[in-house]
Amino acid sequence: MSSNDQSAFRALYEKYHHALYRRVFQLVRSSAESEDILQEVFITFWEKRRELCGHPAVGGWLFTVTFNRTVNHLKKKLREKHREQAAVEIAETPVNLAETEAQWKVLEEAIGQLSPQKRKVFQLCKLEGKTYEEASQLMGISRYTVKEYLGEVMRAIRDYVRQHPPYDTSFMLLLFLEIFL
Repeated sequence: MSSNDQSAFRALYEKYHHALYRRVFQLVRSSAESEDILQEVFITFWEKRRELCGHPAVGGWLFTVTFNRTVNHLKKKLREKHREQAAVEIAETPVNLAETEAQWKVLEEAIGQLSPQKRKVFQLCKLEGKTYEEASQLMGISRYTVKEYLGEVMRAIRDYVRQHPPYDTSFMLLLFLEIFL
């Protein structure tokens, strides 16, 4: 790590940080979240500095990456909010324990029918809340493949649950609210 890299990085950080921060803060309305997003962006920039060295549009790259990270952050927050709301709805719904256990068993069977690769995509994106990009990097496959697998997984689970008792429309609604949003 040369001091030239560090001083150039510091100069770039000084030049763009404030403008990027304002843009992020306008969308997320949280100082801490804005700083977290920018930290991720500048870490990514540092990791790719050799590729971007001398690139005439480094500022554009920073704004684009910052915007994309911010949108992904907001999507993740929205998914978490939907999950929390679904959990409240589930908690307030009278439950027949035996029926609920049977329904979850059917869901587990549906997930068990998936190939290991598709099961992993489901785990990362729907249960852990990872973005397509994060899942693709973790699995070493393209973002497009992650998206395709997830679409196939959702259809397969929906079809399996519909074909196996005890199928119930309210269960399906709660399933989609909790897992697929």
